[in-house]
Amino acid sequence: MNKISIGIAKLILVILIPGLLHFSVIFAQTDSSDVISESTPVIVKGDTLFKIYSGIEAYSQTERAGIIEGRLKNFFKGAKTQPQIQVVDSVNVSRVFVDSLTVVTVTNSDAAAAGIPRADLAGSYAQAIRKSLESMRKSSSDRLNLINLAVTLGMFVFAIFLFWLMTKIFPWIYLKLEHWEGKVLKPVKFRSVVIVSAESITSVFLLIAKGVRFVISLAIIYILTVRLFAAIPGTQGWDIRPIISGLLLTVLVTVVMIVLVRSINSIFNALVRKIPQWKGTIIKPVRLKTVVLFSEDRLADLMILAARLPRLILQLVLAYFYITIIFSFFEFSQTWAATLVGYFLKPLGIALQSFLGFLPNLFFIIVTVIITRFVLKLIRLIFTEIDKGTLEVPGFYSEWAKPTYKIVRFLVIAFAVIVIFPYLPGSNSPFFRGISIFLGVLFSLGSSSAIANIVAGLVLTYMRPFKIGDRVKIADTVGDVIEKTLLVTRVRTIKNVDITITNSMVMGSHMINYSSSAQEKGLILHTTVTIGYDAPWRKVHELLIAAALATENILDDPRPFVFQTALNDFYISYELNAYTYEPGRMAFTYSILHQNIQDKFNEAGIEIMSPHYEALRDGHQTTIPETHLAKDYEAPSFRVTNIEKRPRNKPKENPGEEGNQ
Repeated sequence: MNKISIGIAKLILVILIPGLLHFSVIFAQTDSSDVISESTPVIVKGDTLFKIYSGIEAYSQTERAGIIEGRLKNFFKGAKTQPQIQVVDSVNVSRVFVDSLTVVTVTNSDAAAAGIPRADLAGSYAQAIRKSLESMRKSSSDRLNLINLAVTLGMFVFAIFLFWLMTKIFPWIYLKLEHWEGKVLKPVKFRSVVIVSAESITSVFLLIAKGVRFVISLAIIYILTVRLFAAIPGTQGWDIRPIISGLLLTVLVTVVMIVLVRSINSIFNALVRKIPQWKGTIIKPVRLKTVVLFSEDRLADLMILAARLPRLILQLVLAYFYITIIFSFFEFSQTWAATLVGYFLKPLGIALQSFLGFLPNLFFIIVTVIITRFVLKLIRLIFTEIDKGTLEVPGFYSEWAKPTYKIVRFLVIAFAVIVIFPYLPGSNSPFFRGISIFLGVLFSLGSSSAIANIVAGLVLTYMRPFKIGDRVKIADTVGDVIEKTLLVTRVRTIKNVDITITNSMVMGSHMINYSSSAQEKGLILHTTVTIGYDAPWRKVHELLIAAALATENILDDPRPFVFQTALNDFYISYELNAYTYEPGRMAFTYSILHQNIQDKFNEAGIEIMSPHYEALRDGHQTTIPETHLAKDYEAPSFRVTNIEKRPRNKPKENPGEEGNQ
């Protein structure tokens, strides 16, 4: 009954659908001038991908659909990777490409017949092809994945069985080899001397058996890993055999290398432990008559050092072969070993060749060095005499001798190095050039401030703003110059504090030299005092000059003099100026001068109005010390006067004022 119903339904659909389509075409014609023709489906493996609505050029609609079906079937049959499906639009047509193959060409007639834009129609074709291809690949890959998974699972079970079998067979082989020691595996003798013991032979066979077991295990792991990657859908296209084999061989070679290194270390460690036991027998002290040149302990240490050197060489050789073999296991690194060895041997070869070529030039270098030393001695002699003053050069000061000698010596040595450099071994090698460039870059980056200080030192040397021993003021530092180099200037203050100032800072700040003209014209020391208007200025001048003349280090000729620098509100400013030839004792001279000024003014009964004093002196004791006051001096009393009475009819401005008065 169900089959009959389904058949009737199909018959009804077959009868109704063409009528509906015909009715829709007629209805569309009433609204648009475009005519939709009958379509031809494109069918691939029973699935209708899309429909063709018109022919193109010499091909009819049906022929065109057949050509598209043939192209898609051929492509689906041979496709192994995920294709790239794209639509390319031009002026009159849109083409659907699968990789580089044109599958469908959509024209304006197709778009008009379908009733949608040409680009949208081509996009729907591309989407239909993409979905069909993905469906086919999924159905075929699912079946293949199940087969691969089953085979991989079987191999995994078989590998477990092999590992279990090896746990039974190889321990039995180990026991057999130990049982054969001395029976089947007999020692190797030469006459009566045992060259290789049975125990050593058994150990070698045990090591071989363990190695075979290890190799079989690696082979099983390799086969399982390759098969597992081939069974996983996402990694089926990967070619991992070279990588897996390289990794497993790397493990194998690493194990062998560890065994070899441990064996070498064991042999040499046994030898090192044996050497101290040879003291007094094989190792005896080396004597020269009664003097012991090398003791037993010293010789033993030398032999231990000599034994460690071959071990180091063997380890380096093994490391070289190990790296070479490991690099040969992988495609991308097969040429690395030779390249790395070339990087190591090429500089050594160049250095050795340069050294051999250096031997004929040795005589030239020796002669150059001898001539340079003679020239330096001659230059030193000349500048030493200039510094002492025995040799005078017009326009060249004696203090320039030492710095100029250093500059000339540097230039001579630099010239000698430039002359010798081409004759040194390896001077033309890339290695030597690289080191030179590296050092030059370091010097350039790290010596910018040093170069600035050197240039400033040279300028200061030949500008002669000061010399050693001068009393100077550089920025805020006052002291005597004790050292002057190309980089720094050192100043010792009056507190015996040594201050180091970079020459660039000296050049960048103002400098005051108190000693430059002191011996010829004298340095003028000056100080200022403030005296009230009630004191005669001539008397003040007299007292200040007397105080200066009474001060140590102050010159009588030229005579001290006074300037009146300001007429202030409460006092007059007097500046005392006095000459001295001792700028290095400025602080001491100023102190004595100030003491004498106080004494002279106190003796004359004149107050020094600094700090400020008010003009009102009623009731105030004078500031003159008691030793300089008259015996009958008394401090003045306060004066009290009557305040004028306020008229009675005038109101009080401040109620508390009267009481306060």
